[in-house]
Amino acid sequence: MENQKEIFGKKNYQIMFTGLAFIIAGFILMSGGDTGDETSFNPEIFNFQRITLAPILILTGFVIEVFAIMHKQKK
Repeated sequence: MENQKEIFGKKNYQIMFTGLAFIIAGFILMSGGDTGDETSFNPEIFNFQRITLAPILILTGFVIEVFAIMHKQKK
């Protein structure tokens, strides 16, 4: 048990948390847009932030996560 090597190093975890921050930021930017009134329509749901920026941040976060998993530690 003492010779067991860790799967991920410190650098991997730092990259993973960065990717997680991108994903969380994307979901926060995508949320909202409630009108409070069920009979009215809020056109703010189709703005640049929710339609373009948030999905780009989420996909970037997932790419960063894959990179963090595949990143090999230097010896």
